[in-house]
Amino acid sequence: MVSKSFVSFPRKVCTWHHVIKPINITSNWFFPSHFENLMMQGPRKAFKLFSGHLRLSMAFRGDQRLLQARPRCTNHRQTETTNNFFRYTSGRWLYNEHLQFERRFVKFDVQALQQVASRVLGAQCVQMTKLPEGLYNKVFSLKMENGEEVLARIPNPNAGHPQYCVASEVATLDFLRNILGIPVPRVLAWSSPSLHPNPVGTEYMLMERVNGYQLSEVWDTMSEAQRFGLVKSLVEIETKLAKMEFTKHGSLYYKDTYPRGGNIVDPGELPSSKQGATAKFVMGPTTERSFWENEKRELDTDRGPWETAQQYLSAVVKREIALIRNGPKNPEDVSSLSAKTRTACENHVRLLEQFQSVLPCILPPKEFSRPVLLHHDLHSDNIFVDSNDPTKISSIIDWQAVYSSPLFMQARFPSIFNCDDPYPWGAVQPELPEDFDTFSQPEKDLARDKLDRVRLKKFYELASRKFNPLLVKAMDAMRNDDDPATFIFHIVGQSSLDGPIPLKELLIQIYEKWDQVAERRDLMIPCPISFSKEEIVESRKQVAAWADAYAEFDSLRTQVMGKDGWVSHEEYKEAISRWEDHRATFEILRERLEKLLS
Repeated sequence: MVSKSFVSFPRKVCTWHHVIKPINITSNWFFPSHFENLMMQGPRKAFKLFSGHLRLSMAFRGDQRLLQARPRCTNHRQTETTNNFFRYTSGRWLYNEHLQFERRFVKFDVQALQQVASRVLGAQCVQMTKLPEGLYNKVFSLKMENGEEVLARIPNPNAGHPQYCVASEVATLDFLRNILGIPVPRVLAWSSPSLHPNPVGTEYMLMERVNGYQLSEVWDTMSEAQRFGLVKSLVEIETKLAKMEFTKHGSLYYKDTYPRGGNIVDPGELPSSKQGATAKFVMGPTTERSFWENEKRELDTDRGPWETAQQYLSAVVKREIALIRNGPKNPEDVSSLSAKTRTACENHVRLLEQFQSVLPCILPPKEFSRPVLLHHDLHSDNIFVDSNDPTKISSIIDWQAVYSSPLFMQARFPSIFNCDDPYPWGAVQPELPEDFDTFSQPEKDLARDKLDRVRLKKFYELASRKFNPLLVKAMDAMRNDDDPATFIFHIVGQSSLDGPIPLKELLIQIYEKWDQVAERRDLMIPCPISFSKEEIVESRKQVAAWADAYAEFDSLRTQVMGKDGWVSHEEYKEAISRWEDHRATFEILRERLEKLLS
């Protein structure tokens, strides 16, 4: 018998008739066969499948019924159901699975959550259904006896510091919605610190469903003109965000949640009608996951807020140094590569300290270092459009762990435009290949599809150049292939995972090209770091060996386990068998890489 993840509530007389038939979230989850090839591409692809095929997602749809209804008046198997509420049930992992599940297990008082929802909507809760899970949250639909519905979202332990995570997102949504006028979900209730003790037993948010459709559901039916119209709407929203310069780098909170915080914006940044409304907001510690995920939450490290971009990046460096010196807490994590010897660790630390010394000299200009808050994952599942006009954005979701940080660290194309196609940057008109007429019909179709993608990306770039020029100028500044300093900032934040070799190579390039680096920044000082000729020659040999070994390692890792080892329940048996077949080879390649680090 397949268990169902829902709870129905007995009443003296069973008068209600429409109880949602719940989704099966156990190991027998059904995926249509023509979508199965998506599942190995990771949880986000899987999540897109759920939302597209079942017309259901963790987003907040307005007036659509979730699934077919059927009457049910008993509450048997309630214990099994509530256990599924607490566990991660939407897939499996090929390695380190016990820890992956532990990071996503959260126990709470189900009845207390229902009671909170009942008080908010003024009606008895008669149905609670678990929706498809992402990697960081559990989402539930709570239906009332009067037909109203609310969504409850509970963060997993891996989402970050639970109190900061929820408190910051609630304040951020309030600021976006009511100060900047950006369409985001409305929060109805949350685990505010003022409500102690928290009867639910964990942090939570209750939110309205969003009206409209996920962009992923309607994209294929939209004309090119409609897609261009949607891009204009997206640029308008990003422009509001990029123009808002915050006073510090960190995350937004209400003042009563983080009393030590200061003003979030210069009053002159807002119209007079909005200036008083910002007094309840403050800037506090960052919710950026790279400061909280996994063992990082145990570090005694600076999490802000920070006054300057230099202070922010210095905190990133100190965090990476602490991680390297503490050593890997999880040796089974096949995605991390760590040095085995103390000498190798200290050599890695010295490289980070060298970056620290050169940092003040290579920071981008102040206009690109200003703290701004942008959405970091604008893909088609996080954008909702009006049901009557898909060029209008009805809501943008998934603002969890969004933070204010330097503009140059965030200046990139939104995820919706991600593709592998070569992209002509600047004032270049995308065109079909010159030999297009010689193509076969399938080749012509592929070429036209590619042109459509690139044209849309180009329209975004040009619209942003006109309406949001600072963002594109920052993108221009950070894509200079002749300036190694433009690439090093993102490398530093991953250094404890990626190892020292990429960092060392970029530091050497900065040293070798210091005259150009200094000239671009109007500096008249010698390079703060140096490397001997012998050290550079030896390092380049190491880089060549590393590049070959890493390419082989990463290719096998991608082939066998995808990005993070997640697979669907249906594919688990085949995938784990494939992993076991290749495990010995994988470990040999990993040891080869780690030997290069030592």
